[in-house]
Amino acid sequence: MTGQTDRVGWIIDAPKIARYLLDLSHPIGGPKAKFLLRFGFTPQDPNALVLALVAHAMGNLPGVKKDQPKGPPRIIFEGTVTAPDGRDMPLRTVWEPSDSPPEMRFVTPVPLTRRKTG
Repeated sequence: MTGQTDRVGWIIDAPKIARYLLDLSHPIGGPKAKFLLRFGFTPQDPNALVLALVAHAMGNLPGVKKDQPKGPPRIIFEGTVTAPDGRDMPLRTVWEPSDSPPEMRFVTPVPLTRRKTG
């Protein structure tokens, strides 16, 4: 990936948002949904979360590349993004980059509940 973020496609799977990240009843996504709902995201407006995830990544460039033992490398972004309730939401997002075409495919968010020190 180059540093040209204006030419990067940010890809987020809609079912991942609606049926995983904003679904309290999902066995794995439920805790993430609980976190996101506390900041004002809702299942009725999944696009608000999509926009926030992209804004989070772009606002915390360049991110950190992590090579995986299996599969493609990932780019990790950490920082805050303004949530619908107006608060700064601490978050880590994980993305998979590709060069042709230049894209970043969303993998998952990880709530940051503790600030790093040191």
